[in-house]
Amino acid sequence: MIHQPLRRAAGAVSSAGMALLATAALVLASAADSKALDAVGQPLGIATGPDGTLYVSDDAYAGAVNAYAPGETAPSRTIKTGRGPTSLAVTPDGTLYVAQSEGAQSQIGVVAPGAGEVSLVMKVSYGTHWLAVGPEGSLYVVNPDEDSVSVVKAGDAWVQRTIQAGPDPVRLAVAKDGTAYAANELAGTVTVIPAGAPWPSHTIDVGAKAHPHGIAAAPDGTVYVANIMTNDVAVIEPGGTTVARRIPVGQAPQEVLAAADGTVYVTNSLDDTVSVIPAGAASATRTVAAGDDPGRMAQRGDGSVVVVNRHSRSLTVLDGGPAGAVAVPAIGGEEPAPPADGGASNGAAIAQASFDVPVAAVAAGAGLGLLASAAILVLVLRRRRKISGADAAEVWALD
Repeated sequence: MIHQPLRRAAGAVSSAGMALLATAALVLASAADSKALDAVGQPLGIATGPDGTLYVSDDAYAGAVNAYAPGETAPSRTIKTGRGPTSLAVTPDGTLYVAQSEGAQSQIGVVAPGAGEVSLVMKVSYGTHWLAVGPEGSLYVVNPDEDSVSVVKAGDAWVQRTIQAGPDPVRLAVAKDGTAYAANELAGTVTVIPAGAPWPSHTIDVGAKAHPHGIAAAPDGTVYVANIMTNDVAVIEPGGTTVARRIPVGQAPQEVLAAADGTVYVTNSLDDTVSVIPAGAASATRTVAAGDDPGRMAQRGDGSVVVVNRHSRSLTVLDGGPAGAVAVPAIGGEEPAPPADGGASNGAAIAQASFDVPVAAVAAGAGLGLLASAAILVLVLRRRRKISGADAAEVWALD
C-alpha cells in the first residue's frame, strides 16, 4: 500500500531532523555492552515461555522454531512448524502459538508444552497476523487485512469474539488491567479495547503521518507506541485518552518492549540501534548498538533482552534489570506481556470467515541525507525487511 510516498517522506525529513537534534546528546554504547546468541536460519519472531525458554522462529520456507533453554547461547532443540513462521506467543502453561502458512493458506500452529512439532492448526485469513497472549491464556490475533482483532479463550475451540480496530492494525499490547491496545499504522491511531469488551471504547490519535507500529504496555499501565515516520515514541498514561508526551529515539523505530522492571526498549531499524528509556523517564538515556535491521525483542528470565537482527540474521543480547516475573511476551515478547482477555462472551458476533477451522487453540549522528532516502524506503516498503539468498540478489519481503 503506497500512499504519496514522496510527500510523506519529505514531511518526515523535517520532523526527523528535529528528532535527530534532540537525540544527539545520547551516548551510543559500544558493542561491548551487548552479547550475542547463536542464530539459526532467518530469525524473525521471538517469545519467552513461563519456564524461561526462549523461542525464535526461523522464517524460512521449511519452517521451524528454535528453543533456547535458560542460560543457553545456542538452541538445544528445534520445533517443526509450517512454512515461514513469523509471530510467536506463549501461554502461561507453556503452549506455543506460531503464525505460519501452508501454500496460500495462513495458519496459526499450536505446539503443546515440550512438544517437538505443531499438533493443531487454526486456519486464518490471508496475510500476516500478529499474536499475543493474555496471562490466563487467551490468544489475541491481529488481522491487518480485516482491520480487526480476534480473541480465542484458553481451552476454547472457537473465536470468542472479533473486535473492529482501525485501518491496518499491526501490533497489539495488553495492559495489566486487561485493556488491549491495537496500533493502527495507516490511520495513525491506537484502538482501546476494555477487558472482555466486544467493541472498542475509544481511539487515541497518535498522528496521521506517524505510522505507529510497535506497541507495549509497561507494568504500571503506561503504553508506549513506536512511530516509524516521526522517529519517536508516543507515551499514553494509564487511562489516558491522548498522547501525554513524545520521546525522540533513533531512525525508523519499529518495535517496543516494556521489561518487567518498567524499562522500555525500542529497536531503531535504520540506524541499527536500541534506545533504552528508564521507567517513567522523559527521554532515552542510552542507545546501544545492535545488528543490521533490529526488530522484535523478548526478555529472558535473567532480565536480559534479546533482539532479533533481521538482515544480519543474528541475535543481540542486552543486559537488563531484574526480570521478576517475566510477563508472557506479546511483542515477541515485547514484544511483553499481555494480560487477560476478561473472559466475557456476552454473545458478541464472531467473524467465522476469519477462522475457517475452529481448533483449540538502535541513532545519534546520522545525516539528514540518509534519513530522507531511508524515510522513503520505510514508507514505500512498509513493514518489510531485507533478506538475502545465497544465489539471489537482495530483495525486500514482507515482515
